[in-house]
Amino acid sequence: MRYALEMVVKEGGGKNGQVEGYRIGGKTATSQTLPRSANRYISSFLGFMPAEDPQILGLCIIHDPQGVYYGGTIAAPVIKNIFEAVLERV
Repeated sequence: MRYALEMVVKEGGGKNGQVEGYRIGGKTATSQTLPRSANRYISSFLGFMPAEDPQILGLCIIHDPQGVYYGGTIAAPVIKNIFEAVLERV
């Protein structure tokens, strides 16, 4: 499972969660809320690092994003920034 989630970040929709020099695993999600006619979404990214021996886990959930609403586009970069900040402190 860790390998599959690492591929999401390495080659899939979670590319924006990649931290250079580290193996990151993660999963993006984008869901439309009800009623569907309202065109409102919840976008998220769950990431962990290092992928080979997870020690840090992060989850970003964005309710009702404006404009672009894909989890891999707007939530994954938030987790990337958090992971980079954590790495600066260890």
